[in-house]
Amino acid sequence: MTTEEATSSVRYYEDLGCWVVWGRDQVQAALQDPHLSSETLDAVNLSYLPADMHGECAHLIETMRRWFVLLDGEKHTEARRAIQPMFSPRRIRRLEETIHVILEEELDKFGRSSRHDAMPDLADNISARTIALLLGLPADQGDLLHTWARPLADFLAVSYRPDYARAAQAALREMADFITNAPAEDGESIWNKAQGSEWDRLATSSMVMFGGLETTAGMIGLALWHMLGNNLTHTIAAATDDEPAKAVVERVLELYAPLGHVARLATQDTTLSGHAIAKDDVVLVSLTGRDLFDHSTPSTPLEQGTDQNRSDHIAFGFGMHYCVGAPLARLTVARLLTLFARRFPNATVSEVNWRVNKTFRGFDRLVLDLQAPAAAALPQR
Repeated sequence: MTTEEATSSVRYYEDLGCWVVWGRDQVQAALQDPHLSSETLDAVNLSYLPADMHGECAHLIETMRRWFVLLDGEKHTEARRAIQPMFSPRRIRRLEETIHVILEEELDKFGRSSRHDAMPDLADNISARTIALLLGLPADQGDLLHTWARPLADFLAVSYRPDYARAAQAALREMADFITNAPAEDGESIWNKAQGSEWDRLATSSMVMFGGLETTAGMIGLALWHMLGNNLTHTIAAATDDEPAKAVVERVLELYAPLGHVARLATQDTTLSGHAIAKDDVVLVSLTGRDLFDHSTPSTPLEQGTDQNRSDHIAFGFGMHYCVGAPLARLTVARLLTLFARRFPNATVSEVNWRVNKTFRGFDRLVLDLQAPAAAALPQR
């Protein structure tokens, strides 16, 4: 590899047969390039699934083809427009009190837990209950979301496995049956707001469920780690509003985007930063600010610094595919940090395990000592 290739933010990986793009300017250019399509399911996933499985798993395949994150143009715009009001400032303000109650209840349970692992005992529970709220499901049914999302995650990660495809299809069908029979009382749910057939509504609901669960949980873990590692708990706890916590959230998004990348497919020859991208080439667009295959992970969080309340990062994407749920995710994580800091002002991190997954980033484990002295060390492994 030449020096120019080593420092470039657009690179082709021969062993993977794809391009990787990172850096804010290059990512914005890629996400706005009309010749780089979001419709990547066939090229990135289904090409690995045995051909004889395509008919058997047609329901899974056709549902995912309707995910609007995997659509371009008017098809994307129409599907997105239907649920956009669910994430409007007015709607978020209406949800704020409910989110606050969810956070208080989950912090109560977390304080009583024996292991204090913030990933399964706090982040996963909060993300599940928040997404359940959007889907119009009863508050006590949040755990079901993980049973539906995990088979989808397995299939997307290892698409050549027929058993994973069958399990993912079964999960989608179970989800559809459950949501159909448990509509939101006030009609304010993704299922009721989404346009099109029941199949289209299942696609939008499953897409929001799958994406929202993983990214919200990842954000929560990373934000707690960053806050505790930078000894910001007392500052956040003493504030009369969520502003210091919001600054932490933006810094975390800038440094540790919970969604590592999105894929694009070249529909015709194009260029990125002088590199020739050929028709049918796959491009992985990094949202982390780094090469996706930079395998280094920090043992301690980077500094919060000053004037870090920036929102010009690319963690939520850019352009027409900017994350529709970003306002709710920001609210949830910032409010959690404030409430956590007030309840557990001396909490520290006692164990951290980074996830291996390069798409959904964060921790497998984040074990906290809720009563430790504030100056305690932060062992890592």
